[in-house]
Amino acid sequence: MPAVAETMAAASDGQPEEIFAIPSAPTADQAETTQTVAENAIAQSNDAFGRQVGSERTGLYSSREVRGFNPVDAGNVRLEALYYDQVNGLSPRINSSSTIRVGIATLGYAFPAPTGLVDYGLRKAGFGRSLTLDISRRERGHEGIGYDLRLGGIAPGLGLFSGGFYRAVQSDDASRAHRANVGFVLSYDPKAQTELLAYASVGGTRDEEARPMIFVAGDALPPEIERFRFLGQDWADNENDTLDAGLILRTPLAPNLRLESGTFFSGKRDLSRFSDLMTGVTADGAIADRAIIASPRSFDRSFSGELRLVQELRLFGQAQQISASLRGRDRLRTFGGAQRISLGAGSLFVHDRRPEPVFTLGDTNRDKVRQLFAGLAWSGALTRFLRFDLGASAIDYTKTVDYAAPGTPDVATGAKPIAWNGSLALALTRRLTLFGALARGMEEADVAPDRAVNRAEAPSAINTRQEELVLRYDPDDAVTILLGAFRISKPYYNLDSGLRYRLLGTVVNEGLEFSAIARPVTGMTLLGGAVLSDPSLSGEAVDEGLIGTRPVSQPRLRMTGNFDWRLDQGTSPFSFDFTLDHKGSRPVNALGTLLVGAETTLDLGMRYRFMLGDADMVLRVRAENVLDDYGWNVSSSGALTYSSARTVQFQLYAEF
Repeated sequence: MPAVAETMAAASDGQPEEIFAIPSAPTADQAETTQTVAENAIAQSNDAFGRQVGSERTGLYSSREVRGFNPVDAGNVRLEALYYDQVNGLSPRINSSSTIRVGIATLGYAFPAPTGLVDYGLRKAGFGRSLTLDISRRERGHEGIGYDLRLGGIAPGLGLFSGGFYRAVQSDDASRAHRANVGFVLSYDPKAQTELLAYASVGGTRDEEARPMIFVAGDALPPEIERFRFLGQDWADNENDTLDAGLILRTPLAPNLRLESGTFFSGKRDLSRFSDLMTGVTADGAIADRAIIASPRSFDRSFSGELRLVQELRLFGQAQQISASLRGRDRLRTFGGAQRISLGAGSLFVHDRRPEPVFTLGDTNRDKVRQLFAGLAWSGALTRFLRFDLGASAIDYTKTVDYAAPGTPDVATGAKPIAWNGSLALALTRRLTLFGALARGMEEADVAPDRAVNRAEAPSAINTRQEELVLRYDPDDAVTILLGAFRISKPYYNLDSGLRYRLLGTVVNEGLEFSAIARPVTGMTLLGGAVLSDPSLSGEAVDEGLIGTRPVSQPRLRMTGNFDWRLDQGTSPFSFDFTLDHKGSRPVNALGTLLVGAETTLDLGMRYRFMLGDADMVLRVRAENVLDDYGWNVSSSGALTYSSARTVQFQLYAEF
């Protein structure tokens, strides 16, 4: 991860005086544990905006949702702070953490995105050698095994990390899947300030039964149906293979000049893919039409990377840096050729098994995107009280779609916009900081959902903009409070009345964010956050009454609270934690006349650390949705699936 930005200093008499030091990466990253048994997402968080460590996460946001938008689909992903076009989610065995960067967390971070960033880190061997084995089991048949191998010092400056897992998964609707992944990270540090990382990860999913998606008929929700009861078709299995690999180099080229570069590949091949759609569902559980969509084999792959030169300098007696960056991606995917077969009417209360029909699949279309960014960024301190970030990138974007059908004309589009960002942080006092930022960018739009008649079609990239203002207050060294306001606007794509996925207008999301973290005593972490937003739609489709003024699936209120306490000033073998999440009501249909109710979930957990022979052991027990709240998840296309039931998970780690 990038080093902490230099302290803002240099008083007029030439003596350094720290006013405020905002790291370019969260402080938890600098103390990244090299022990799997010591990982703790709550304890390693620095704000309430989102962080994932291993398989557990905290905060308001995730890699799939930030301020009402999907940063991964938008292309706002970084790996070890370098540009990365993600096709697959990185395996948690080689991904040490993911951090959501919004607001003041982007200060000192070159080329932030208007709708926030997801920044992944890689696991590394460290200096020691260890083998960690873990087993996990959830209620109702969910089992997994995994390993982490760390071999530090296998040669001077050379270390190897390897990790893998196998899981037999059973989801809340009793659908099953088998998943496996194995990967490695090779690190080489031949001299001071030089680091070479090479990684690869291979994985796959087999026998993943397609989960039925419910689409309501009118303004009434479906009835509460029994959870852990499979309603899908046994033969509708999804299967895929994944491959991720990359090479990262950081090295000094001259005094105060360094090179940072990364080259990445991410690819997925779908061997079979099915979607199970239940449409026209009424309040009594009747299904007007059940349809299965089968897709031919397809692939999605991306080559991406960044070459960056960073010059450190002092201007006006203050530490600053200038970054010159060349970023790019070459992405190719196939889509289309699917066949839809109607299974007729049905009921949510009846598992209606049907024999597998004969599918006649068509040829696939090819979608190719090439994008190049050439950018300059300048950041640092202007005075002891004022820090700034400026950046601009010239973008060259081209997209071509080669349709397989002879009668369908191919499509070629392009754009050459300028993306830019600017931010200022003013130290009002030693404990109070005011931050403001503006950003304009270009991002990918979401791919058309399964229900669309143009399923899997991807629109051209869209222009986005964001303004935000944040107040940071540190009443003491153990407490940080953030209060911010933001406004994001971008084109809005969704389904029209004919189920075609297209541009319907503009979405503007304005909101207030709150984050607080406190460590009142050693071993205790308190984390809380809330976002109150007002997502709204405008445009021709709204004026004509085709859609409402609120985007589907987006709540106006989201709150989260986390607590982790390791007893006896952090030395006890016992620690306890809880997570409380609240999500407000969300629109289900395009007109906004039907909403799912607010839901609150409580998770409780504990860790017990002990020795067994020479092995460090950790028993992790976690109870999710302790109150057994029944609610509905809503996708952006209006698909409903019920929320997870109360369940208990046991994990046992052994580190040798």
